[in-house]
Amino acid sequence: MEKIASYDNGNVHIDLFQDGTLIRTFDETKPMFVKHPSSMDVKITNYCEPTKNNPICAYCHEKSNLSGTHCDVNKLLDTISELPAGVELALGGGNPLSHPDLPYLLTTLKTCGYISNITINQKHINKYQDLIYKIIAEELVYGVGISYSSTDYFANIQPLLKISDNVVFHVIMGINTVEDIDKLYKFCQENNKECKVLVLGYKQYGMGINYYLRNKTVKDNKYQWYIRLASYFKKKGLTLSFDNLAIDQLNLKRFFTQEAWDTFFMGSDGKHTIYLDAVNQEYAKSSTSKDRISFNDISLIDFFKNLKG
Repeated sequence: MEKIASYDNGNVHIDLFQDGTLIRTFDETKPMFVKHPSSMDVKITNYCEPTKNNPICAYCHEKSNLSGTHCDVNKLLDTISELPAGVELALGGGNPLSHPDLPYLLTTLKTCGYISNITINQKHINKYQDLIYKIIAEELVYGVGISYSSTDYFANIQPLLKISDNVVFHVIMGINTVEDIDKLYKFCQENNKECKVLVLGYKQYGMGINYYLRNKTVKDNKYQWYIRLASYFKKKGLTLSFDNLAIDQLNLKRFFTQEAWDTFFMGSDGKHTIYLDAVNQEYAKSSTSKDRISFNDISLIDFFKNLKG
């Protein structure tokens, strides 16, 4: 598999490959990402439009809606300019496909050697299909995360599986049921593709606070994930990954020896990742962190070093 990025960060050497595989090696007992984050979640817009028969997501932790605004792309590019080539940026929103400067942003990021991934809602694929095909074909993005909610949109997703091996389905533990893994697995098997699923923890933040309080099914679903998840671990053709919130809510450490856990778990939020709200021009440890610092008050590198300090 082709290597697309390679660099050192502190005592950690990082190799990133075309299929999304990331290998970190280090000489000492623990990785020390002392220089800069190796990856970042970046919100580039807070605009999100409803589609026919599909209102705005009532649990959106970003409170994205039709009144949301887009980020200043040049300000974002200036803010991250200290970072070396090879750093990964996961672009999201809102609906990042709606940003009028998205092609320019992605092209510039590629020119600078950054690795861009994008998260889109399956409900928006049909409207923006030409743009999606373009950014994949021109290798402006390497990974395409698809927020999954129902099988109704499989027909729109199917063409993407044909042109990319790096489609990852995003499911929210508590909103999605654990049975959704079976539906996604069957769909990928029918299309001769490995099924890649990123499990996200439920964020009691933004609109997610009241939604959680009003819907008992969220807690019930999370419990089903907790007790049934292990049955999917050795399923051939299925790759599961987890964000830090899901790791915590599912207590994934219970499935590992301490030695295996030390290899698997690369650290909590802020250890090698940070969150950038490019709309409000703020840094944070994660998207649910209330402690935020303006881009104008401190550089990205200094913010990261202060987090680690």
